[in-house]
Amino acid sequence: MVMWGVFYGVSLKGRLKRKSLHGFSVSHAALHGAWQVGLWDACVKLLSKQNKRIVYTILEYNPLLDSSNMTTDDWGRFGKDIERNYESYDGFVILHGTDTMAYTASALSFMCEHLGKPIILTGSQVPIYEMRNDGRDNLLGALLIAGQFVIPEVCLYFYNKLYRGNRVTKVDAGSFNAFSSPNLAPLATAEVDITINWDTVWRANTTAKFQVKTELNRNVGLLRLFPGITASTVKAFLQPPMEGVVLETYGSGNAPDNRPDLLEQLKKATDAGVIIINCTQCLRGSVSTSYATGKVLIEAGLIAGGDMTPEAALSKLSYVLAKKELALEAKKKAGGTFNTFFSIMWKLLKEIAGFKILGIWFQKELEAIRDALTPTLACAAAKIGDIEALKALKEMGSNLCLVDYDGRTPLHVAACEGHLKMVQYLLSHGASVHTKDRYGDTPLCNAVRFRHKEVVKLLRKTGAHFSRHELDEAGTEMCSLAANGDLDGLEIWSLAGADLNQPGYDGQTAIQLAQAVGKKDVVAFLLRLESKKSKVCSVFSIFQLYSSAGQAWFLCL
Repeated sequence: MVMWGVFYGVSLKGRLKRKSLHGFSVSHAALHGAWQVGLWDACVKLLSKQNKRIVYTILEYNPLLDSSNMTTDDWGRFGKDIERNYESYDGFVILHGTDTMAYTASALSFMCEHLGKPIILTGSQVPIYEMRNDGRDNLLGALLIAGQFVIPEVCLYFYNKLYRGNRVTKVDAGSFNAFSSPNLAPLATAEVDITINWDTVWRANTTAKFQVKTELNRNVGLLRLFPGITASTVKAFLQPPMEGVVLETYGSGNAPDNRPDLLEQLKKATDAGVIIINCTQCLRGSVSTSYATGKVLIEAGLIAGGDMTPEAALSKLSYVLAKKELALEAKKKAGGTFNTFFSIMWKLLKEIAGFKILGIWFQKELEAIRDALTPTLACAAAKIGDIEALKALKEMGSNLCLVDYDGRTPLHVAACEGHLKMVQYLLSHGASVHTKDRYGDTPLCNAVRFRHKEVVKLLRKTGAHFSRHELDEAGTEMCSLAANGDLDGLEIWSLAGADLNQPGYDGQTAIQLAQAVGKKDVVAFLLRLESKKSKVCSVFSIFQLYSSAGQAWFLCL
């Protein structure tokens, strides 16, 4: 698995010694494999329990950034760097100082829209170059999880636990166990084995490509209530250009209901269009309107923030307010609480007599049976295009992204069979287009191999792309198709995003080979495909095509 890292600091203050990180790799014996795939500056890890080798490259910012100096511009820089390298790697690891790591994780979770690959932030309380440190374990754990598991979220990994990025907060300045996710269990734990809580992993339900929105509104702030706070203080804080405020209230979202002067200032601000989110000061728990002191804030126009952390609420508010296309009411709705994950009761399984006879009463045992049966049943349903069967599995709490014995998901099978509606259903329920089977093939590669054009178009629209392994074989495959005059095959490779100028094993491109064997119709076809993709050919593109096609270029254009 190919990894990429943004390394700009691993200690509390963001310090990093280059020689320490470059010496981090456990083994360089496998560097030959990295050289074969063109990763000249790669570091290679030993084989993991999953029989996968993590190959990672390093991008180091210069100068290194102190986490206490972080701004929204830096968040945008991280996001754009990931976006530029998105199709080249299976996952991303960001080394970050711990002071503001929770803010960065929260912000990136909103900025990275339609994410299909893991982005994991990690760091250390003690610098990695110290003899006794927590940086090595944190970095190793983040690399292993990001390189082996398709968890399409922005996460934070610390002290053997993987957290959802917008659910975490720093709780200890002097302990290795520095971060906590008070209201959501970890997505994964790294103990003797790495255990992923797949039921909790969030998956996109759209067919849109990954993109990074760097526009954030900086006219937002945090205001913490305290006994005796004056109305003039609140009034001053809410003055323009303030557009959004996270108000940290008592207990389950309460504020004094005997302070009309205070409530008046809040009401004036919300009437003027300032969005105010009500979050609790407590580490754990949620905002509720059960008490009269909580209801007065709703009447003042505040929005309940549920169980969001202040870091997440502030980041989300900044992100939503920057969306100029949204009306005020839509922004208020978007700025509210997250959708909570509910536990699915296994009534059907519990009512099956066979399970009762076996004495299987515990939830974990039922979940283990479900997870063991789901891949086979789901893949069988995908093969015959039985969407109703998949819906039934989904209603029972099954994860439709689990892999079978060959590492194949239902999306792989549906793509092979060309079941477009099945592919649409799976994508709308979180199926990942980036999962690879035991042979390194993605669903896109399967759809290309079996020439299902509409499936290829849908997968590409969702952000699917060839893996590095698949791109290595693309040139040779297209040369073979060109030599045989297979125009349909060449077209579908082009639709899937293959570079028509990718050379084969002998260094020749498909156009050059077609010219050599006298396939002028193929040369003309390839030139038309290239012109459609580029719309307007640049001087460089024309020269490149002319060099490949020779004299036939003039004849066929």
